[in-house]
Amino acid sequence: MTTYRTEPAPTTDGLLVRTELPDSWDDWIGRAPATLRRRWISLAEGRIPGGARTFGLAGPGGVRVALVGGVMEAPTGHVRFDPQRVLSGGSVEDGVVADGPHPWQGRRAEELFPGCLLMAPNYETAPVGPGSRDPRVLRAHLDALLDWCRGQGIRSVSALFLRPDHPEFLDVLRGAGFDVVPMVDRSDMNVTWDDLDGYIATLRRNQRFSVRRELRDIAARGIEIVERPIRADEPELLPLRAQLMTKYGAVPDGEREAASFRHLRDHFGPDNVWIVEARKGGALLSFTMLVRDGDQWTALMSGTDYENPDASFTYFATMFYRPAELAPGQGITTISYGLGTVQAKKLRGCTVSTLSAAGLVLD
Repeated sequence: MTTYRTEPAPTTDGLLVRTELPDSWDDWIGRAPATLRRRWISLAEGRIPGGARTFGLAGPGGVRVALVGGVMEAPTGHVRFDPQRVLSGGSVEDGVVADGPHPWQGRRAEELFPGCLLMAPNYETAPVGPGSRDPRVLRAHLDALLDWCRGQGIRSVSALFLRPDHPEFLDVLRGAGFDVVPMVDRSDMNVTWDDLDGYIATLRRNQRFSVRRELRDIAARGIEIVERPIRADEPELLPLRAQLMTKYGAVPDGEREAASFRHLRDHFGPDNVWIVEARKGGALLSFTMLVRDGDQWTALMSGTDYENPDASFTYFATMFYRPAELAPGQGITTISYGLGTVQAKKLRGCTVSTLSAAGLVLD
C-alpha cells in the first residue's frame, strides 16, 4: 500500500502540515467518499481560504489520519463557507443551521480570526487514512492540531459539512469541547432497481402517477431525453447555466463555467462525464451533468431554458428519471444530489442525511 509522506513542514507532536495534496493521496485514503479524492478537491479548491492544506498525524509507517482545510485570516461572509456566519446564525434564512443552536452568536471577528477551518470543498468532510475510525488516533490528531493552532496564534477551529457516517470523529470533537450542531441536509439516491419501472415502483403511490404523467407529457410534446459524453467545448450549455444562476440570485460567469467543464473533462475523462439532455427540434431545453467516480454518479451541474414553455418537467427528467433508468446498466449504485431542494429530491427517491458544523474558540 502506498503511504502518504509529507515534505518537511512545521510540526507539533507529530502533526504534519502540507500546503498541497501529494500525488499519492488517493492511494493512501482508501475507500473514502469520492469527493475526498484528489481530483474532486482540486476542482473546488478555491473554496478553501488560501488553498487546500492537509493536516496529518504522523505514525511509524506514514500519516495515520488527515483532514483537509485551510487558515482563514478574516471572515468572508459566505453563506456556507464562513464559519462565523454559519455558527452565529447568520445563514438561517438560507437553510444553514436553520434550527440552531448558534454557539458563536454575538462573537466578534477578532475573537475568532485567524481561524483554522477543516473543510473538504465539495460539501462533505471526514477524516481519511488508516486511523480515520480509531477514536484514540483521532483524538491524538485533534490534540496535535489544537496545539499547532495555538502556536500559530489561531483563535478558533471550526469544521463544516461533517458527514454523519463518521460518528467517531463527531464524538472526539465533542469530547474536546467543540460545539457540534446540525448544519444542512444532503440527498443521495441508492440504486436498488434494474430498470425505469423498478425505479418508479420504489416511489410513493401519488408520486408514481406524477412521474408517469410527466414522462407521457414530455413524449407527447416530441421532446427527446438523450445522453452523451462531454465534448471539448460546450457553448450551448452556458446560456442555460446563466439562467439558472440568475434565477437563484448568483452572477453568471461564462468563462468560469467553461473552465469548470474543461477541468472535469481533463481530470475525469469524457467517458466519465455525461450530459443528459432534453431537446425538441434540436433546441436544448434542459441538461444535467453526471460525473462518474467508481460506482457513484454525482449530479454536478444543470441548467434549464426557463424562457421556453416546452422546458416544463424536463428538469426532472434529466436530473432524476433518465439517470435512474441508466444507472443499473452502468454499474452505478449511488447518485449523489448534494444540498438543497430536499423535499423535491425525497419525492423522487432520495434519502436524506444531515451534515454537521462544529466550532471551538481557543483559550
